[in-house]
Formats: sequence, structure tokens, C-alpha cells
Amino acid sequence: MNTNFLSAATPVQLAQLCPPNSSVATCLNQLRHAHISHLNLGNLIICPDFNCLIIFKEKLLIRIETLTSRHSGLFADN
Repeated sequence: MNTNFLSAATPVQLAQLCPPNSSVATCLNQLRHAHISHLNLGNLIICPDFNCLIIFKEKLLIRIETLTSRHSGLFADN
């Protein structure tokens, strides 16, 4: 396993792994191959190591967003 890639990866490098209009399957395969931890929620993939959300619409990538405090409500215990 290439741990140098993991420690140096950024959202920009994630964008290189999952370019615009990539399918969910392609992005998941790329993340697995790069040993990047992620949570697949269907149309949303969360990459906690890089604090990113990978967002899909109709199974195609539309954007990669940095997880910010405005997203914190998504994961709050109610």
C-alpha cells in the first residue's frame, strides 16, 4: 500500500481520480484502488480522511465539495 499517497492526497487529487461526469462505480473503484477510506451512500460518497463529499446526480459525478460546518447538521445525532 502506498501510504505516501494517502498522507499527501488532497481534494484536487480526488478530483483527478474522479473527473467530472464519472460514474459512481468508476469513482468507487478508484477510491478502493487508492486505498482511500470512504462511505458510499448511493448518490453521495463521504471521504472523511480528506473532509470531502463526492456528489452524484443520476449516477454521474456533478461535484466534489469540502465538508464544512454547514454540512455538520447532516451527521448530528437527534
